[in-house]
Amino acid sequence: MKRMNLKLILVGLCMAFSVNAQAQLGNLLKNVLGGGNSSEQQTETSTAEKVGGLVSIFQNLIGKDKVDNASLKGEWVYESPAVVFESSNLLNKAGGTFLANKLENTLQNYLSKIGFEQGQVELSFDGDSTFQMKIGSKTFEGYYEVNENEISMRRKSLLIQSRPVTANVAVKSDNVQITFKADKLLEFFTNIASMSSSGTLSLVSKLAGGYDGMQLGFQFKKK
Repeated sequence: MKRMNLKLILVGLCMAFSVNAQAQLGNLLKNVLGGGNSSEQQTETSTAEKVGGLVSIFQNLIGKDKVDNASLKGEWVYESPAVVFESSNLLNKAGGTFLANKLENTLQNYLSKIGFEQGQVELSFDGDSTFQMKIGSKTFEGYYEVNENEISMRRKSLLIQSRPVTANVAVKSDNVQITFKADKLLEFFTNIASMSSSGTLSLVSKLAGGYDGMQLGFQFKKK
């Protein structure tokens, strides 16, 4: 597995975060880059776990288990953003749940600008091959296919043949997590959800592109 480039972490943060966010993450960066001691890092991580908002049932990791259509069937409502890593080793190298929670907060700020608010986005699967998604007053339909721990989604269109976009998918209890690599997340917004490639979407893509082995997406709860 490729080792995370720590310089890339710093570059990614500088590009994606505001001045205030960078100041808040200053101590964490020192720890990630070797400038802090372990006791400081443990204190900051403990604090983040207490105040970081919703704690993901998926523990900031991509899904590894096979998902079938039966477990996806039904209606789901947007609960929170999801920032996940491809392994617990990469998550730990990136600063653990503290950094993931900070990134989720920043991601939600961006998602809010394009209508992704808690309870305002609905996603339904028919258990066979079609899905429907509602973002505010906007509704669109498409086809999906599940293969092991991946889902491919393609929008229905009478005018053009939409390209399928592949994401990682995980289901636990009454929750589903769908996460994308940077380029695929941008494709999802532009090709599947028909959103323009605005500055906001570019910033969302940069968040995922700034880290090796990190994906961004959404967590839904069963309606």
